[in-house]
Amino acid sequence: MNIVSQILKQSQPIEEISSIDATSFKKNYFNKKKPVIVKGLAKEWKSTKKWNLDFFLNLKDDKDVYLLSDNFIQDDNRYRKASFKDYIKQLKDAEDNNKNFKDYLTTLDIFEYYPELKDHIDFSFFEAHTKVNDITAWIGPAGTISGFHADTANNVYAQIRGKKMFIICSTAFNKTMYPSSKHIYGAVASDVDINSFDSDKFPKFMDNDFKSVILEPGDVLFVPQNWWHYVQAIDPSISISNFGYTKFEVYSLKFKERIIQSLHKRGYYKANNCFCCEKN
Repeated sequence: MNIVSQILKQSQPIEEISSIDATSFKKNYFNKKKPVIVKGLAKEWKSTKKWNLDFFLNLKDDKDVYLLSDNFIQDDNRYRKASFKDYIKQLKDAEDNNKNFKDYLTTLDIFEYYPELKDHIDFSFFEAHTKVNDITAWIGPAGTISGFHADTANNVYAQIRGKKMFIICSTAFNKTMYPSSKHIYGAVASDVDINSFDSDKFPKFMDNDFKSVILEPGDVLFVPQNWWHYVQAIDPSISISNFGYTKFEVYSLKFKERIIQSLHKRGYYKANNCFCCEKN
């Protein structure tokens, strides 16, 4: 049973503000692990003004990327390799000709691939409090889903093109979010698929307190560390995530995650019980 609309009906709005600075962000949201939407913060960024599929096709180089489809978290899904520009061409063709297209590009290290684009964004209010920032792009058609999961890092999410829906849930409900035993780098997944919900298997899930929002181009959302979130693209969209680590977290959390990921890749930790292995 699909319970997305039911969750949206019972969810509460996320606090919205119209501007932010580094000091007030740290005091009111970062330190308190409190989510917030900064409406229109990214509207004047070069990325919001310039980035579209034609813009990406005109970039100088092509790169290998990894694609997903359907629900990345709860479906039996694996990454598949593709060319960045070939993917953008397919996505553009699907948009122009109203074709059914499910593949999407996730966690693209866009500024490693295209460093000339670094000045197209401005996360300075967040980066004033972090030592390392992993910034990735998400590009895909309408309907793509990232099922409920909780990232171990604080995340500032900027919507560049199209609209996306977020449903979030605090760490107070960790137990009744039914964490998965599968390995996922830098996160914990939920076993609950709200697009195909089993109330007998997850009887207390609907007792959780949810918040929701539809992000529009230029909106920026702060998802605190370890908060659960579900993401669904309403339109063909381009988004940017900034996963930030404090100096302490670089030498504790991030270092630990890299060791675990290294052990996993070598088959010593949760081999074949993960979300990351490439599908043949």
